[in-house]
Amino acid sequence: MKIAICQINTIIGDIEGNKEKILKYYKKAIDKGADLAVFPELTLSGYPPLDLIEKKEFREAVIIASGEIAKQTGDVGLLFGSISEDYDDIGTGIYNSAFLCYDSKVKFIQQKTLIPNYDVFDEVRYFESAKDVFVHEFKGEKLGISICEDIWNDSDYWKERLYEKDPIQTLVDKGTTLLINISASPYSYGRRSVRHSMLSTLTKDDKLPLAYVSCVGAQTDLIFDGGSMCFNSKGELQLLGKRYNEDFFIFDTKTEYPPVLNYEGSFEEEILEALILGLQDYALKTKFNKALVGLSGGIDSALVTYIAVQAFGKENVHVLLMPSEYSSEGSLTHSKKLINNLGISWNNVSIQPVFDKALEALSPLFKDTPTDVTEENMQARIRGFYLMAYSNKFGHLLCTTGNKSEMAVGYATLYGDMCGALAVIADVYKTQVYKIADYINRKVEVIPQEIIDKPPSAELRPDQKDQDSLPPYELLDKILKMYLEDSKEINEITEIIGQPGIVKRVLRLVDLNEFKRKQAAPVLRVTNKAFGYGRRFPIVQGWRK
Repeated sequence: MKIAICQINTIIGDIEGNKEKILKYYKKAIDKGADLAVFPELTLSGYPPLDLIEKKEFREAVIIASGEIAKQTGDVGLLFGSISEDYDDIGTGIYNSAFLCYDSKVKFIQQKTLIPNYDVFDEVRYFESAKDVFVHEFKGEKLGISICEDIWNDSDYWKERLYEKDPIQTLVDKGTTLLINISASPYSYGRRSVRHSMLSTLTKDDKLPLAYVSCVGAQTDLIFDGGSMCFNSKGELQLLGKRYNEDFFIFDTKTEYPPVLNYEGSFEEEILEALILGLQDYALKTKFNKALVGLSGGIDSALVTYIAVQAFGKENVHVLLMPSEYSSEGSLTHSKKLINNLGISWNNVSIQPVFDKALEALSPLFKDTPTDVTEENMQARIRGFYLMAYSNKFGHLLCTTGNKSEMAVGYATLYGDMCGALAVIADVYKTQVYKIADYINRKVEVIPQEIIDKPPSAELRPDQKDQDSLPPYELLDKILKMYLEDSKEINEITEIIGQPGIVKRVLRLVDLNEFKRKQAAPVLRVTNKAFGYGRRFPIVQGWRK
């Protein structure tokens, strides 16, 4: 069978636009001689539609559009993800489904069996589980159609499984000759390698070919990397979709292709591409065409500015330099060097006059109190005020510049440097920021080496350095990764790295600053546990005191 892999980028809720894109790619599949065109999970509604699903009018619009798509099909099959409804006396009656259409009708609907309810997934809130799975005969093949999570429970691959049911094994037992999985699997580094390993094991053991069709694009904080995979019955990866781009190609199950051996790039390459796509799609889908960054002379704002240039184009990126009396001369000169390297526009607006006036106005209230973090935060908030004002006046998308290490321990100022629409690198640890900067400079110096080499500092008081009050970032990031991503606690982390006092202090900083992160901009997710929707931690709690 010739299967057209239609790896497309949709917009949540844009039913008409998504429908037209499906039909456009379906026509392309017909022109290329395909027998079947396959699209990702919930293509028509966009993934994840979240509480839109609770709106009856939205569901009805999706179902009507599904029928309209079916009416435009001929003898070439069209398989896409949509919503179906089947009510009884228990549950929501709403299903995450795969629609197979041909000859102007919806000929077959397979509902999703395994409904994930972990990390960023909350499908149990909306969808029912399929009561059974079925094989559908089409053009000489017995199609075993499944949806995303359904394929992630193979007993031959996973030592511990999340679900009792195995829909794929049921399809195999019912005699399927060809497996098709439509997917919307959010990316984090290493995820594509896991997909490959798992799917290779499954196809090899079941001796069946597989078309695994991924969506691509970013939906607010979630990034979908594409990379659709087609395997033969020997478990060999035959074809691989583009990373971070839409793609279309034909998988002929009767053809032997040279095995694809390279399916995931280096950490730096992958994360950079993911963040560029995340920012670019956020802007396109919210209709922003210009970006704004507060450029401090530090490594974080330099990296975010570079990403913004790749996402928007240099002519659409503007930066503000906002020095104070504590800003070093190097911060200004190094920032200007980066500006010249990137070819972007800029303004230099000192915060000192406003800061001085604010101190003067508050002097009766602050009388006889020592200078402390209050005055430091005032400077950051004045910068936030400048940035928000510029963003409002000229319609720029303001990108925040805090990294994951800072966001974790609270070294970011609420209503200050946390101001913005999107937290571009807030799922990237400080040590990883340096690695990505070095990767960017691998051929030619883009980010000035002086910025990379300088000790990190917020420059909110004389001679301030991050490491005055934090452990070295190499140690801090190890602790944070174990706590945030591996769910380890004090004793477990201490067993690995020692230094119980530092571990306890770091974990306390993370937990006590949860209130800041609840008010932060959405974070582009590139690890398996990003701040935001996928990490739900109480602000008021007594576990950490």
